[in-house]
Amino acid sequence: MLRTSPESDALAVLGRLLDSLPIGFHVSDCGGGLFHILYANRVWEQWLDPGKLPIAGKTLADLFPSAEEAGVLTLMREVCASGQPKHLKGYEFRELGEAGRRKGTSRWDWEIYPLSDATGVTHLLNVIMDVSAPRPRRNGLSKGDQQAANLRREEASGVLRIFGLAPNVRDPRKQELLSERERQVADRLAMGFTNRAIARQLNVSSATVSSHVAHILSKLGFRSRAQVAAWVVGRRLQPATSKVPSQRASQT
Repeated sequence: MLRTSPESDALAVLGRLLDSLPIGFHVSDCGGGLFHILYANRVWEQWLDPGKLPIAGKTLADLFPSAEEAGVLTLMREVCASGQPKHLKGYEFRELGEAGRRKGTSRWDWEIYPLSDATGVTHLLNVIMDVSAPRPRRNGLSKGDQQAANLRREEASGVLRIFGLAPNVRDPRKQELLSERERQVADRLAMGFTNRAIARQLNVSSATVSSHVAHILSKLGFRSRAQVAAWVVGRRLQPATSKVPSQRASQT
């Protein structure tokens, strides 16, 4: 993916998809342990103090002086060396700008995944989720908080799947069962179009599009439009990533 031409249509769709998700992430290098940031999606940038922008080319320590103290940099070094993902749960970052001021106290899950080629780990995918909802009480999370947590996990799974880090939920051969019309609908879902907009483009009714979406979700074994979008982008980027060994994300 990192070697794909910037003019690639798949990368354009990828950018729109990642910017549409409320999951912040950035890609950093592994060289020298400084962790220069190569790319960050819009959501991640919006969480930062505007004075820190643009962030491309900066090191993680430039953005988060407390990252070393928090153990983030240590975990990133371990991932670069071992090729195994690491997670930091519920940390309060002082340097988070607008999000921290809005919520008063902000807590974040920081998940670090290795991106490798034939030579080993070359880059890190850092997925950051706002988990500032109230801590679970004795009787557990409320229904709303649980639904929000499930949605975050689903959206994060979509990001991981795009980068080849999440296992497929169904036999890939079954993913070829989409009809031509269903593929057209799936492609437009990945571009962020609503059912009504898709209906106008394909000259069909919104009800017809809704039916196609339901069939797509059923055939692919997915639960959300975001997962369909991630699948579409993954298929388009497959030629660019076919040489990169497949990895599976695991909890540590």
